[in-house]
Amino acid sequence: MRVEFKKKYLDEYNLKTIVRAVYNLFDDYYYKEAVAQEYLESMGKNRFSNDKEYSKNQRKVDSTYKTVEKREKVVNYLKEFDRKLEHLLTSLTDDEMTIYKHSILAREQDKVVRDRICKTDKTYYLIKKSCYVKFALRFSLVDGFTKDVFETINLYD
Repeated sequence: MRVEFKKKYLDEYNLKTIVRAVYNLFDDYYYKEAVAQEYLESMGKNRFSNDKEYSKNQRKVDSTYKTVEKREKVVNYLKEFDRKLEHLLTSLTDDEMTIYKHSILAREQDKVVRDRICKTDKTYYLIKKSCYVKFALRFSLVDGFTKDVFETINLYD
């Protein structure tokens, strides 16, 4: 589904708080990715599999198991994040993809991104809000069940 959300649905959300939440989400992801990468490089890939087998035999007794368990949680979080992001990127329009690359990833100013997609202020901010709301809904940063959504999916009206 490569469409932008209508203004009617976007009015339910505050862009400022959603932008902050999406930035925090990506900051958290980058931090966890860096920590996981640093740990894997410092420990070596062969030791990772040996630690895993060793920790299963010891049954949560030593600190190695706890370390491996924490590392696995971080790796699973990163895999889940990547899976959700890959699915979400297929649903973005071309303008939303430009906003994603330049506004979310590169964190460029709105004026620069707006000039890249050649839109007026009003149109640009609707596209931007649609893009950010898609991220917020996909990663459960906001409540997706607003009044309009309940009215839309109510089958008994």
